Amino acid sequence: MLYIDTSADEDYFKDPVIPEALAVYLQKAPQFRGQELLYFYHPMGPVVILGHYQDVYHEVNFPYLRDHQIGLVRRNPGGGAVFVDPGDLTFVYIDTAQKVKTPKFTHYIQPILDALRELGIDAQQTGRNDLTYRGQKFSGMAFAQIEDRVLYGGTLMFDVDTTMANAVLTPSKSKLADKGIKSVRSRVTNLKPFIKQPGFSRDDLQALILKHVRAANPDIETRRLTSEEWAAIKRLARQKLGTHQWIYGSGLTDYYVDTYFHGVGSFGLGFNIRNRALADVKVHGDLITMDQSAANQLEARLDGSQLDQEQLQAILDRANLDDQLTAGASQEIAGKIMKAVTDHDD
Repeated sequence: MLYIDTSADEDYFKDPVIPEALAVYLQKAPQFRGQELLYFYHPMGPVVILGHYQDVYHEVNFPYLRDHQIGLVRRNPGGGAVFVDPGDLTFVYIDTAQKVKTPKFTHYIQPILDALRELGIDAQQTGRNDLTYRGQKFSGMAFAQIEDRVLYGGTLMFDVDTTMANAVLTPSKSKLADKGIKSVRSRVTNLKPFIKQPGFSRDDLQALILKHVRAANPDIETRRLTSEEWAAIKRLARQKLGTHQWIYGSGLTDYYVDTYFHGVGSFGLGFNIRNRALADVKVHGDLITMDQSAANQLEARLDGSQLDQEQLQAILDRANLDDQLTAGASQEIAGKIMKAVTDHDD
């Protein structure tokens, strides 16, 4: 394992796009091929991070975002939108694997659970990719694969402004209802209040997690990125991950349907209607394991399809959504598409 030490490079992280570019760069950079990587970082200011497939216009309170000068970026992995600020600690693992159908979240969060239990916090993994304590979430993990390089990344809420998080994030009502909660704030918690050691900081938490990683990986080595590598990361941020097209997508559509599937995530579709057929179809949601090629294929199949529930359901069936989400998902989504158009016409 190779530990990438970013502690002396905080100036780069003043640009909220840099962490997203760093992740993609490390997955693709040839000098790191075949190596297992680990790094940490913390945001230098408040930021909303969108999942790969999410519709920005349904996830963010834009007036609040602008008024409070909160950054907005989109990561390459899937999953849901999160709010982070300097009270957050983010960890990222990158390793080599062929096509991953079931992400190995449990393997990569074990050192974190061990570190927290050393602090007297008996945290649990719930669902596939969340960490909770006393029923409240303090961490969510995301997953992304580029060729044979697999990234697992997660946030740790050490001392995050939950009031700001609740105000700026606008998750779907179906997702909140499924979890039996009324707001983002009621669902999440910080770790700091539960740590009994006086003066224990976010950096202390990072050091403790790294201690447990080193215990499990005695051959771990450490290195910093060079100025040339940081220059390449900045170019990637400027040319792709910081562009309006990447962050905002192609813009609003007239129609949007969203369904939350328990234990899996939300699945959304944005679309327009032309000549009684779907157009400009875009897959959204916080799904973790759907890759870009599968999403593109589904969009292409739906684009131009007639506004007929049986035809729509047949297309969704061919995408194996019942297997990826839950039994009956295709029928439910097709029904919501039809209802959205009917309600709009009325």
